[in-house]
Amino acid sequence: MNKFTLSIAAIALLSTAAVADISSKNFGGEAKLFYGTNDAADGDMFNKAQSYGNVGVHLGGAAAVGSCATCTTLNYGVTGVSTMGLEGTLVSNTWAGQSVTGSRTAKKLLGGADINDGVWIDTLNLAFHPLDGITNTTLVLGRQALDTPLVFTEKWNIAENTYDAAVAVNNDIVDTTLVGAWVGRSNGQDVVDQLNNKNNFAVGGLVHSDGISDNGFNRFLTDEGAYAFGAVTKLIPTVTAQAWYYVAPSVANLAWLQADTEFMGFNLGGQYVYTDPAADGSETGGAYAAKLGYSYEGLGLSVAYSDTDEDLMTASNLGGTQSKLYTEAWWDYSHVAQPDTQTVTVAAEYDVPEIAALGLYYTNADHGSDTNNDFQEITLTAGKDLGNLNLTLAYVNSDLDGDKDSAGNDVDATNDIQVYATYKF
Repeated sequence: MNKFTLSIAAIALLSTAAVADISSKNFGGEAKLFYGTNDAADGDMFNKAQSYGNVGVHLGGAAAVGSCATCTTLNYGVTGVSTMGLEGTLVSNTWAGQSVTGSRTAKKLLGGADINDGVWIDTLNLAFHPLDGITNTTLVLGRQALDTPLVFTEKWNIAENTYDAAVAVNNDIVDTTLVGAWVGRSNGQDVVDQLNNKNNFAVGGLVHSDGISDNGFNRFLTDEGAYAFGAVTKLIPTVTAQAWYYVAPSVANLAWLQADTEFMGFNLGGQYVYTDPAADGSETGGAYAAKLGYSYEGLGLSVAYSDTDEDLMTASNLGGTQSKLYTEAWWDYSHVAQPDTQTVTVAAEYDVPEIAALGLYYTNADHGSDTNNDFQEITLTAGKDLGNLNLTLAYVNSDLDGDKDSAGNDVDATNDIQVYATYKF
């Protein structure tokens, strides 16, 4: 029997909603079918032992609470994931972390593993505009998606990670947004555990989905949670600049600076990351990245470079696996944000009218003195919208220098084919 628990914050939100005047504002969702297969470790592509898949459904919406339609909003959402029993015939692993063990890139699939369906509350929060008309401030309390450079909800998986948090957003300064947040828990990976190699997840192990509600939501970095403070401004014409500072007591202090601009079809960006681990004897570290792009009539071209020093703690999502560095790979997120790494990415996208949106992505990550882990990835994608249905096909070729099988033999580059089907309603 699945254990059902709710945090104190979630219970308070439900109690508030139960006695309030609620009028529905919107309701919707999406259904997804994701499938992937590869030839890792000389395996046979399309064999169930080399394949992973999921069906996912998300339902959610918002409702006005009380007589003021814009003062208080209840936001809610539920996600469910399942293999629909296909692990016995077509797949042996999953995208979301459904009580199985493996690696995110599906290089070590476990045939016959026990795969359980998962259902959980991914969103449950109240958004307040306490001084509406006097100050442009919004407070969001409860389970929610976040989008900051080092703490964010990742979109690549069949299920998205979310956070138990309290967030304040203020827009009183012209063209400027100020953000303050406390994050208590998440159902994504904890970067502290990642650095200590404690994580043990499935192919898409970013998201825990063990049972209902709280079961998959664990601490975020520390038992006391962590804090984030940010400012995003467009005061400089054509430039979007942002600065963020993160405090995880007894773990680390981190900062992120970024500026992006566009002119005559060109876009230019720069990023800098600073990390100061709290552990005794550890050194401060940093990373920087730059990007140049050009777009014209459906064609987009870009090249980016990043460099991380050997003392960098991390430049990845503190509650996940992905990085927002310009050079992040399309599929394998375990290389670009590592310490002592120089990365180059090249991307080309073209929207062929009435046919498909095409993409070509190349990533080369050089891990400094650790030449056995140098990494290359080439990805081709094609996507098409058919009304509310999006179909996307991806081919990924990834090559890790020094990659060996259990017998010590060199492993060839891995070919991965993925199919994404998403229907919104």
